[in-house]
Amino acid sequence: MRMRSSNPVLNHANSYTMISDQPLTYTNVTVKTLFLLALTAISAFLTIVYMENVQIWHLIVAAIVAFISVLIGSRSVKLSPYFSIVYAACEGLVLGVVSLLYASLYEGIILTAIATTIIVFVVMLLLFSTNIIKVNQKFASFLVVALIGVIIMSLISIFVSIGDLYYLVVIASAALSAFFLLWDFQRIKELVDNGADKELGWILSLGLMVTIVWIYIEMLRLLAIFSRD
Repeated sequence: MRMRSSNPVLNHANSYTMISDQPLTYTNVTVKTLFLLALTAISAFLTIVYMENVQIWHLIVAAIVAFISVLIGSRSVKLSPYFSIVYAACEGLVLGVVSLLYASLYEGIILTAIATTIIVFVVMLLLFSTNIIKVNQKFASFLVVALIGVIIMSLISIFVSIGDLYYLVVIASAALSAFFLLWDFQRIKELVDNGADKELGWILSLGLMVTIVWIYIEMLRLLAIFSRD
């Protein structure tokens, strides 16, 4: 039975699961994801190097373009390669600014956040490959409910000061971002096993990128909390 993805990007891949004589492979998705990660890293590095030339409107435009790129790239197989690249470049600018802000307050936090993100990715991949955590429709329902809960708690923490609610929100969001990786892996596995067309690789890579960026942001927030304490 086909399961509906909790990742809004990967969810659109359901419409393109036709059998192809050029099937999707894990290598296909891996190479594209590494390319997007490299592009994001280069964009972030250049942003940090030339930070004095970055204006607030650059950041706002980059964030908006990145969001629009995800919407378009996740809905069109033909356009997904181009908008995945645009997303990576714009997201790199945003991450560069955010990372530098954290680095100005907490020494060494960028490298630690990157290393922690890699560790989380590897651990979740091992949990998925060994089937220690069962990824099924109930798991997807849990992710949706948990995401709604985190969003509600985040909104409450903005307007109402309730003890350590912010810390709870950060921890819950970090854990949730890691669990979303499991569902991303499951969707990729399904499409590869079903012999879907290799052009879907860009949509899947874009979906992974969104989750990885989310994890990195959460690692920055968690490390900032630990450093502050």
